Amino acid sequence: MSVSEKQTVEIIKVIYRGAEILILDEPTAVLTPQETVKLFQILRNMKQDGKAIVIITHKLHEVLSISDKVAVLRKGKYIGTVETQNATEKSLTEMMVGKAVSLNIERPETKNQEVRLSLTNVSMTNKEGVAMLKNVSFTAKSGEILGIAGIAGSGQKELLESIAGLRQI
Repeated sequence: MSVSEKQTVEIIKVIYRGAEILILDEPTAVLTPQETVKLFQILRNMKQDGKAIVIITHKLHEVLSISDKVAVLRKGKYIGTVETQNATEKSLTEMMVGKAVSLNIERPETKNQEVRLSLTNVSMTNKEGVAMLKNVSFTAKSGEILGIAGIAGSGQKELLESIAGLRQI
């Protein structure tokens, strides 16, 4: 059973115990978008049954999609509460930061875009013969930041060890 399935089971157990208030702290931190949709449907059903739900999160798009009201804290101090229907990511960000914030970041064009690392169709298997990397290709140039993301066990460690020469590709 995955972590997210365990969380869903625990929430269902709470519902069966007759809890009237559910407090969740970063409930979607380890969930996929699909699992988040399932969790939010469960929470909406609980709301229809008259349960009170408090969600603590920094994911503004989730706050706007699931909540009725949003309370904002800044540096541990209560700033205010707004009706979600009257809130936007921009307005919530301004409450959180204390001033207008531009969410658009302008990045200057990088000069000297020299190729620093290039991988083409890199594949590798583990000791058991299971494919850990399959046809991975990318190029990282001077002045760039390349992010590699994935859940645990999806090959990030093996990729980095292969680049470092610690694993055979």
